[in-house]
Amino acid sequence: MPETEKTLEERERAVEARERELEEREKQLDAFSRQVHRKKTEWYEHVNLSVGQMNIVVRVVYLLLALTFVLIVLEATGIFKL
Repeated sequence: MPETEKTLEERERAVEARERELEEREKQLDAFSRQVHRKKTEWYEHVNLSVGQMNIVVRVVYLLLALTFVLIVLEATGIFKL
């Protein structure tokens, strides 16, 4: 029985350590999210568009990048030639 108790205590300590690590990581990610949000609002201040309009512009750019990637892959495989 004492070995089982020791094993349980070790597991409990490991879980506590993991919880502390996760809390620290969450704090770091929260700080990162705030920085990203701050940077995003800086961009919105420089452009005379609403947030919704800016999101549409970003989505269109992502769509164009995806289309470009697909065309590159299709041309590399020989399926599509320009």
